[in-house]
Amino acid sequence: MPLTRARVLLALLLLAAAGAAGFAYSKYRKISAYVVDQISDQASRKLGRQVRFSGVAYSPFKGIVLRDACLSRLPDFSKGDFFCAKKTVIRPRLRALLRNRVSFSGVVFEQPVLKVREKAGRWDFEDLLALLPDTDKGLYLTWNASELVMRGGRIEADLETSGLSLALEDLDLELDHHSSYGGNFGLQAACLAKTVYKGKLVSAGVSLKTESNFAYGGLASARGEFRARDISYGAMTLQTFGADWDLFNMRKPLGEKNYSVSVNAEGLLLPAQENAARDGVARGLELFSAAMGRSVPKIEDIEMRSFAAAFRLDDSVLAVKDIALRTNFMELDAALTIFGPQRKADASLKAVVGDSRLEMSAAGPLDAPRIKPLLSSTLTARFKSALAAAENSLLKLFPVTGE
Repeated sequence: MPLTRARVLLALLLLAAAGAAGFAYSKYRKISAYVVDQISDQASRKLGRQVRFSGVAYSPFKGIVLRDACLSRLPDFSKGDFFCAKKTVIRPRLRALLRNRVSFSGVVFEQPVLKVREKAGRWDFEDLLALLPDTDKGLYLTWNASELVMRGGRIEADLETSGLSLALEDLDLELDHHSSYGGNFGLQAACLAKTVYKGKLVSAGVSLKTESNFAYGGLASARGEFRARDISYGAMTLQTFGADWDLFNMRKPLGEKNYSVSVNAEGLLLPAQENAARDGVARGLELFSAAMGRSVPKIEDIEMRSFAAAFRLDDSVLAVKDIALRTNFMELDAALTIFGPQRKADASLKAVVGDSRLEMSAAGPLDAPRIKPLLSSTLTARFKSALAAAENSLLKLFPVTGE
């Protein structure tokens, strides 16, 4: 078959492609060998910890695959495992390899187990921070992996100082780095969280989704949502809890910050044997019942159908609005706004206890609000004290009055 210029050109292109592929594969094998060497040899010497894995494989399509990779506690495996993963996939970014740069398109851990401990305020992984790059830009700006994934993981944390232990089971996590030139991250995670507090088991299925933007000084903005379901603490149960947030200008002065947060919960059951919680509710009802001129209702099991509230900080104005509480003993709607520079506040409250209703408002200077309707001097003083306590709690977090 006679050679034509087109066939010759096609053959040259195929040879060039094969050469480029061979060169890329060679670079890939070199960086793979480099990574394995760093894991198995350099890291062990540098950290004073042992590293082991049962096998390693190379693939331009899958990446570097480590099986049964483990990192010991200090100084070796006789002290136990610090981190293990059934399968670890490290995928270097090919374009970066061709430029003799190391970055990763993805790192995936299958069935990882991480066990961390805190003692006297020190964590047992502080020596591992030596692996972080020595830069003043912050890890969030020098992070070189586009995607970090954990599937079917478990994290155990023992905090000796507080006496708490925390376990995150069936953990699925995905951390995405959206930009190669800045600290824009997306995080999704879901797990079953467990701990013991005051001798009672706390358990909940939780999920988190958030988008965060980091500048040189740190976190600049964030938005996201948190959800929890089937929450239990001893005999107490809560069906659902949720929170949503939008936080902007976090690095700016307080007057330029723009925050909004909303929370909601449904299906709380607090059995009568939880005496401390029941007594606390009774003390709160005492004030409302006195204003309504009725006795405090007897409470056995506490049932909350729903709760919702929204918080807003904008232009030095603090607002907690749309507070709505629905229980088997009381219905409550309330709102509070603090005008920072003016040092004034507006508040409203509506409550229904049994057949009795109470509607109140407060407005004016923070130190001398006008309460409506007129009440006895004792009740007015008690409501003013409760209002001042709520205002002071908010102002400690966000001192919009300048004090």
